[in-house]
Amino acid sequence: MNIVKQKKVRKKASIPTASMADVAFLLLIFFLVTTKFDAKKGLGLILPPHAETGGQKVKIKKENLTKIKVNRKGDIAIDERRISYSDLRKIIEKKVNENPKMVFVLEADRRCKYHMMVEALDQLLAAGAKTISLSTR
Repeated sequence: MNIVKQKKVRKKASIPTASMADVAFLLLIFFLVTTKFDAKKGLGLILPPHAETGGQKVKIKKENLTKIKVNRKGDIAIDERRISYSDLRKIIEKKVNENPKMVFVLEADRRCKYHMMVEALDQLLAAGAKTISLSTR
């Protein structure tokens, strides 16, 4: 009598992957629900219509125009006279009180820091300037 021993067939250990997609989906939902998304705020400006689409071209008298320039270093000048950011509001308030029809042209160098142009714009709005033109050079 020959007894033949049969080898036991062993299953190899494996990780069940049937619920792996469910776990990944739940983790994705968890991270989406718990993540805080910052809403970026832009400049709150109302822009006039473009001249070609029904807007009007307006000629402005030189006495009703004030040019404010911000150079690439962040220095600011009103009508070619260099001033500090702290003086800007006082000067603009004075100009608005003298001439309510004053148009302010804020011209910023393309290489200047963005926050410098925004700071100048904030000072203009805080001083009561109603008509502002933005420009870059």
